[in-house]
Formats: sequence, structure tokens, C-alpha cells
Amino acid sequence: MRPASKSPKNTNARQAFVVTALNMSWQLAIVVLVPVFVGVQADKHFGTGYIWTFVGLGLALAGTGVVMWRAIQVANQIPVPKLTEKQRREVRKRYDAEDDE
Repeated sequence: MRPASKSPKNTNARQAFVVTALNMSWQLAIVVLVPVFVGVQADKHFGTGYIWTFVGLGLALAGTGVVMWRAIQVANQIPVPKLTEKQRREVRKRYDAEDDE
């Protein structure tokens, strides 16, 4: 199997995807850790059992949804490199060969 072409457009798309994934990772860490930590600390301070921890967890869940939605919106803007006709034929050949096995 041949590696994908190293055209500048292909490299830029790959780099944009990696940057988007890393950006989403740190945002998820903050969105999850901060509300849960604040909830735990509020429960300790007010002596309310786990109520504020669960409120923080709910906020973390909602924030996770927002971060994921935004990351998907950004990822959808990344241009997809187009295959040449020759590359398409090679891919079809490989798929047909796998089907025959």
C-alpha cells in the first residue's frame, strides 16, 4: 500500500486536524476538571454531601458537549484532499482484492 501524497495541501489538512484535536483536548480537561473540583470544594465548605459535586459534574457534561460540538464545527472546515483518478483506481483495486479474499 502506498502512503498518501505529501502535497502541501495534504500536509496542511493533517496539521490542522492535529491542532484541532490538541485544542479540544486541553479544553475538555479544563471543562471537566474545574466544575468538578469547585463542586467538591463547595461540598466540603458547606457540608452538603455530594450535591455540588453532582452539579459540577452536570456542568462538566454540558461543557463537554459544547467543546465537542465546536471541535466538530472546526474539523468540518478542514479541506479534504482530492484523489487523482489514478489514485481512485488504485483504491478500488485494493478494495476489490480485499473483497475477493
